[in-house]
Amino acid sequence: MALPPLATVADLAAMLGRTFTPVQEAQAQALIEQASAVVRAHLRQDITRATSTVELPMRRADPVLSRYGGVISLPQRPVVDVTAVSINGTATSDWWLDGAEVLVRSWAWLDPPAAHQAPRVTVTYTHGYEEVPGDIAAVVLQAANRAIVNPAQIRSETVGGESVTYLMPNGGEALGVLLSGLEKKALGRYRRTSGTVRLRSR
Repeated sequence: MALPPLATVADLAAMLGRTFTPVQEAQAQALIEQASAVVRAHLRQDITRATSTVELPMRRADPVLSRYGGVISLPQRPVVDVTAVSINGTATSDWWLDGAEVLVRSWAWLDPPAAHQAPRVTVTYTHGYEEVPGDIAAVVLQAANRAIVNPAQIRSETVGGESVTYLMPNGGEALGVLLSGLEKKALGRYRRTSGTVRLRSR
């Protein structure tokens, strides 16, 4: 299912203090959707509130320093609620939630030679924000607005027969909606930096 955009055309119109024509409104909607996809790809987060079922490997906890036997880091943040946990296909209630991690109280880890195969944990959980954080929405609107104001991606232009300089990447392909370095920095606290998951349909 497609995720909703992280801002609206009405937000963009209000930010610019203008009224869009129907054609401009359709363009603005397309650019906001592109900017939302770019932001999500950069953050590796869905942002909007949703419920997902993921399958992840359990990590072994230190048996001396920890009060639990294993840990599972959930990829989408913030974690709102966990409704079901199963380990290697068997449902369990012997766990608790600590921030974005599911802690399993005890688990009998396999002995060699199968010890390298971490238990697979399936978790159904609710994650994301009920309302898109303002700084994320602001970046989406700024990125979409740049594409509206400068659709040709021109970095510089000189009058009088001089060539136009276009904002093109090293490969030479045309650019779409992109994030600036400052925008990426502003979004840094939301970005997931590591981890992979396998999503399962519900």
